[in-house]
Amino acid sequence: MKKLWLVFISARIGLFALFLTVFLLLGFEGIYSAVIAGVLALAVSLVFLNKQRDALSTEIYKRTRRDKNDGVPDADADVENAILDSKEDNK
Repeated sequence: MKKLWLVFISARIGLFALFLTVFLLLGFEGIYSAVIAGVLALAVSLVFLNKQRDALSTEIYKRTRRDKNDGVPDADADVENAILDSKEDNK
């Protein structure tokens, strides 16, 4: 997972740095260079980094997904469930 993060983030930062350097060398002012570089880096990463973004989002989905049958292990919940189950059995 960390490798996917590093690849994606370093690619986006690299694109930003590349565009920023180009615009600064062309003589644009710093703030304008940064804004233009940010917009261009975002656009290029949306178009050309699909594979990395999809792999990263799939990994995030797998880590955060929970089945409905799976829960968070909790000792209090087990006791409460046992009490409720015994009440249902008495009906």
